Amino acid sequence: MTRPAVHLATILTLAGMFAGTDPGFAQPASPSSGSTTLTATVRSVDAQARVLEVVTGVGYALRVVKLAFPPPAELKTTRGSAPMAQLKPGDLVRLEYVKTADANNATKIEVLPAPEAGGAR
Repeated sequence: MTRPAVHLATILTLAGMFAGTDPGFAQPASPSSGSTTLTATVRSVDAQARVLEVVTGVGYALRVVKLAFPPPAELKTTRGSAPMAQLKPGDLVRLEYVKTADANNATKIEVLPAPEAGGAR
C-alpha cells in the first residue's frame, strides 16, 4: 500500500473503533435492555453446571468469555429449540447476555450454520 492509503486505512480503523462499529467488539443490543450481543466460537460446555466458555475476536486478539446459562435462557438451532447438551466445542454461536456482579448470564444462544468448506480465496 502507498503511504496515503496506509494513513487512510489507519484513520478509518480508529474512527470505527471510537464510533463503536468495529465488528470485533461486543455491542449492546439496545441501550435500555442492558444486554450485549456477541458472535463467538464455543470453547467448552458444561451442561450439568450450565456454564459455557466462548472465544471471540477483539481487534487482533482473542478473548475468552465465560457465561452462565440459567434455565429461562433459550438455545436455538436451525431446527428450532434445543437443550444445552446440543452445544459442542467448535460451534459458531450468536448470543445475548447480561453482565451482573457475579457472572455473565446468557439470555439467548443461536447456533449458526457452519461456514462452507474451502473458505475465501
